[in-house]
Amino acid sequence: MSANCYTTDFPMSERPSLRHLAPRSFDKEYRQVSQRTDTTHIAIILPRHRLWEWHRQLVLHLEKSHDVDVFLDDGAPPYAFATRLWLKVEQSAFPGGDLAKPIAPDDAWRPVSDLEDAPGMIVYNLSERPQPYSGALELRYDGVLDSCALIETLLSRRTPRFAIHCPDKNRILAASRLAIEDKFLIGHGLQNSFSRCVSLVDRALSAADGRLADEATVTAKPENTTLAGFILRMIAHKASNLMMRPFRRQEHWQVALRLGMRPFNVIPDDGGRFYADPFLYRANGRTFLFVEEYPYADRKGIISAAEVVDDRLVTAPVAVLKRPYHLSYPFVFEHDGAYWMIPETGENHSIELYRATEFPWKWELSAVLMKGAVFSDATLLRHAGLWWLFVTADRFGTSTQDELSIFYSETLEGEWKPHSANPVKSDSRFSRPAGRIVQQDGRMFRPAQNCDRTYGAGIVWFEITELTPTRFSERKIVDWDGQTELSMDGLHSFDQLGPLQVIDFKRPVYRGAARKSITTITPRHGGNFERSFSDSSHFFPSFESDCS
Repeated sequence: MSANCYTTDFPMSERPSLRHLAPRSFDKEYRQVSQRTDTTHIAIILPRHRLWEWHRQLVLHLEKSHDVDVFLDDGAPPYAFATRLWLKVEQSAFPGGDLAKPIAPDDAWRPVSDLEDAPGMIVYNLSERPQPYSGALELRYDGVLDSCALIETLLSRRTPRFAIHCPDKNRILAASRLAIEDKFLIGHGLQNSFSRCVSLVDRALSAADGRLADEATVTAKPENTTLAGFILRMIAHKASNLMMRPFRRQEHWQVALRLGMRPFNVIPDDGGRFYADPFLYRANGRTFLFVEEYPYADRKGIISAAEVVDDRLVTAPVAVLKRPYHLSYPFVFEHDGAYWMIPETGENHSIELYRATEFPWKWELSAVLMKGAVFSDATLLRHAGLWWLFVTADRFGTSTQDELSIFYSETLEGEWKPHSANPVKSDSRFSRPAGRIVQQDGRMFRPAQNCDRTYGAGIVWFEITELTPTRFSERKIVDWDGQTELSMDGLHSFDQLGPLQVIDFKRPVYRGAARKSITTITPRHGGNFERSFSDSSHFFPSFESDCS
């Protein structure tokens, strides 16, 4: 297997110090890293006949820190009438956000013929056709200027790719492969896509100062898909889900444990809840499992725990932490003689640190480490004398499944600083954390979720080869696809404690008496999952020669 490498090397920005234990404002930190310290003159060229609300919101966002002029170009024709009509129908039935709503031009926006080159001015060409202005930065959809390519990609239910391109230098300043969770709604796909476009334009401002992304955007031509064909598939999909909803849960997560190389024992549930995001921890000679417990009736996750003996639970998981907002991903660790937990609290736009007052049953809030974004699956690592926090962080209202950011601090509760290359990854295939980073024999192995086909489709393992405040490099080791390795629809978390391993997986399940419970699952014989261990506790011996 060839090794995929990702490397960044960008200069650090100056940051003011904050009072100890004060929660970090992610929005403030992002602006300090990604924007110039002086006011920049920006000219934006928009397509007069293809204006969306995201264009207006982009202008308003940039005007907070820069001088912005907007110009209109008449070259790109309106979208096809059938496309415009369908988007109106779809958004009436399935409202999906304001960014994907057509708008009329503002009175202050001028014709592009009024635009003149000026020293130091940054020109963003969002007109969807080539422009003659030197140094203009272009937004490209799957490698082309025309946003019809984006609509065609969404019609084919493929993963859209975006890039801010600098034609003069033939370089990519910012790029992203976006996770689309619902691939049967064009409006929702456009909403997520346009949210990411706002962040890419914002991110490229720092790249215009010399921070050029090294990776190229690989494009693939969408399959031939007509609007009529998409509509028929969407109607069939939605109708099937609607009819089966009283009888079946399409995505039900479950947790399973195994000792050594045995089959996994599935933790039973009553059908009224699911268990996911498992973490193991051993204290005072006893082993405990922590999980997200999601009661369907409450529509809100809590953190639950149970004692483990061999590879089975002593009792069903019991609640150990509840908040007014959703909780998941209970990352548990020990430091300075105390037990700590960082659960996911993205619904509260925060990263929160809890301390055990009676491990593992009682916890209290110790500090808010960061705030100001939707943070998901925060994963802590101690390396080279620093604390490192790997997490997804969305502040533009787009996907939480496809961008990885890193923060670091000298102390656990102290001043958390953003990595100079954040987000260090923007790719739906291997960004969002999928469990504890494994440190073994001086090496670091990071599990990441593959959310390209669907949320939590599988786990992709990387070896971190360099981690400093200005550099991050890792190489791909192996894929654990849920369908291929477990014959399940998804696999998105892994943890281990010596020979004890735990995973979660998803599958459709029927409700009530029609449900077919499973008690064990066995990874595919000779598959990547089993080949990843020389024994139950040692990682990746079979792939050493492939990844050297």
